[in-house]
Amino acid sequence: MRVLLVGLGDFGRSVAKILLSRGVEVTAIDIQEAMIDGIDFIRRNALSEELWNEIDLEKYSSSVIAVPNDIDALLLIMMLRNKKKDMLIIARCNDPAYREKMFLAGADYVVDISTITSQMIISTIFREDAEKKLIYENIHVRTYIIDENSPLSGSEIGNFDGVHILAIEKDGKTRDYGKIEPNSKIAVIGKIEDLRKFEDRFINP
Repeated sequence: MRVLLVGLGDFGRSVAKILLSRGVEVTAIDIQEAMIDGIDFIRRNALSEELWNEIDLEKYSSSVIAVPNDIDALLLIMMLRNKKKDMLIIARCNDPAYREKMFLAGADYVVDISTITSQMIISTIFREDAEKKLIYENIHVRTYIIDENSPLSGSEIGNFDGVHILAIEKDGKTRDYGKIEPNSKIAVIGKIEDLRKFEDRFINP
């Protein structure tokens, strides 16, 4: 089995190492030099049409789109789907708003923040009460206690001040919709710099 991996940043490297550990052959494409022992590396711009005319896609049963930009990912999904109809395409998605677009573009599976963190919320976050670093670059999950005087009390769960409030836990029950209640705990996801701004404004003003 051989997998084509497009993008070799933090996310792509993690994927490559997991695939290699399972005996999968990996060919990786990235515009930056990013060698990993055991993979075939191509240093090229993945958005170049010339590149895809040179690569024999019949060698690959599946591909993983691991680029950091969702618009670039959309273009790559469409290019690959157009060139190999039966290829299994798995795509990384940073902004959940792009998830359906990636499916429409031809992705078979889309790995987005919501998909990963929904499992994390249930299994780990509220039990361990610790920051959990995701496989996305610079994306973290933190939990906060909301007291009765919090300016967040009564706010809706969702996108908020540069971060995303994932869920609320109160009295042992967790939900990912509705309003934030006093004396509850919330899980918030975002880039570390945005989380700090969020904390400065709402948690430790």
